[in-house]
Amino acid sequence: MKRLKLKAIALVLLVTTGFVSCNNDDDTPSFTTKKTLVSVVTGPTTGAVNQELTLNVTFAVDNSCGAFNKFIETTTDKTSVIEVEAKYEGSNCGTTAATKTSTYKFKATTVGTYILKFKKSATEFVTQTIVITAAP
Repeated sequence: MKRLKLKAIALVLLVTTGFVSCNNDDDTPSFTTKKTLVSVVTGPTTGAVNQELTLNVTFAVDNSCGAFNKFIETTTDKTSVIEVEAKYEGSNCGTTAATKTSTYKFKATTVGTYILKFKKSATEFVTQTIVITAAP
């Protein structure tokens, strides 16, 4: 009788463990992304070939859950159009818009004048012109 009772308890524990481990509660947070607009770009306007330059890019987010996700860049010759993609994670975010700053890294492999156009609106850009010279 004791042996049957122990087997029954073991079976109940095994089944309970199976149900708990198959719980559908993924701890992976869900988030959404959205392209956002740039308001200010600051940083150097000159550099050398193969020198990494850092630009500070200020952009708007819709609420307190907004954060930088990535830069989306389209380059033609020495002109780049750059958009910021924001990531929104969480649910208690409020409705107050905010500004955030992220760094954009630029590195040219040839001498020349490069034009970086950060999207400010559908038709306007914050333009940063960078002149790259030969390495000293």
